[in-house]
Amino acid sequence: MKHFNADLHLHSRFSIATSPKMDLPHMSEAARTKGVDILGTSDCLYRPWLHELESNLEKIGACYELEGVAYIIQAEVETTIGGRIHHLLLFPSLASAYELHDIILEGGYSQLASGRPQLRISPEGLVSLVLSVGALIGPSHAFTPWTSMYAAFESLNDCYGKNTKHITFLELGLSADTQMASKIAELDSCTFLSFSDAHSPTPNKLGREVTRFYLNRASFREIKRAFKGVNGRKVTLNVGLDPREGKYHLTGCRRCKKAYNLENVIIEGKVLKTCPACGGPLKIGVKDRIQLLTLKSDTVSLARRPPYIHAVPLIEILKAMKQSQRMNVKKVYEALIQQFGNEIAILIDTPLPSVSQHHPQLAEILERFREDAINFEFVGRGGWYGKIKI
Repeated sequence: MKHFNADLHLHSRFSIATSPKMDLPHMSEAARTKGVDILGTSDCLYRPWLHELESNLEKIGACYELEGVAYIIQAEVETTIGGRIHHLLLFPSLASAYELHDIILEGGYSQLASGRPQLRISPEGLVSLVLSVGALIGPSHAFTPWTSMYAAFESLNDCYGKNTKHITFLELGLSADTQMASKIAELDSCTFLSFSDAHSPTPNKLGREVTRFYLNRASFREIKRAFKGVNGRKVTLNVGLDPREGKYHLTGCRRCKKAYNLENVIIEGKVLKTCPACGGPLKIGVKDRIQLLTLKSDTVSLARRPPYIHAVPLIEILKAMKQSQRMNVKKVYEALIQQFGNEIAILIDTPLPSVSQHHPQLAEILERFREDAINFEFVGRGGWYGKIKI
């Protein structure tokens, strides 16, 4: 068995607000540069994209491949009954995706007219449909203050009902990490995943969060086994943004960017929806939402989890370094990739003395990241990304 870096939540050019370069050639090229071995196909329930996948991906044994990158058939969908909730779907095959596509159309749940479709069905009902074609389902970016499971529901069971037992994974999202989510006792049975939700193949989007699996090979079946820990298959590492960089880490205002402590925005037991300072839209942060959820839990999770490493895309580190020294960021980035093979190797795996031989200042910054000693000029809130301080 060996380790595979995976990013299984993407969107094609057929989704709203997505780059026209989110096609298979650009996605594969970006994955090789980042060091991502397995990509999600994105948007596999949209028929024009499904046809492209069928025409371009090569089936090799149990795996789909293109230009040295393995692909898992994947989509994200939104259910609208019980609240707008996003769910990540992983399929065993293109045939399975076609089958669910037809079930959704024939059942009148959606016309599937875009890359990320809205389905007129409850989360519980969606699980039943997904299981009928042999696919897997779990909540996308589970803690964000809108279109997420914990934004609309108080628990997994409230969301998925009698089908909760079939939820084997949960995507953390950019504003949460393992340490935060592990405080919720009901999630002990879920494998935590960190994926990019990328709308662009640029190096600061695709692969900005990845999950490292320990598998026999890159395939749907092996990943399914890893979720259940079958015969040594497992998740061995989550790599993602420091939650403070996520857009919804703190409770804050979209308009004026003011951050609030939880106790200052709860009036008579209800969380305010507008900013007391300017009247703009107020979004409760992931940090505070998890605090509210854990207050209702009987116990705090003691589940053993793999490490979670906070990392920022290399291109963002180089741009921050440019403030204090002159450099051509693109040329430096390309030289580092050529020297070390891929970005994940630089950020996570390469010994720091080796990096220091080529770029001493970068090695110092990477050491601070690996030791979780990075400071922030601005902590993410209200829909605004946080900004690291270098």
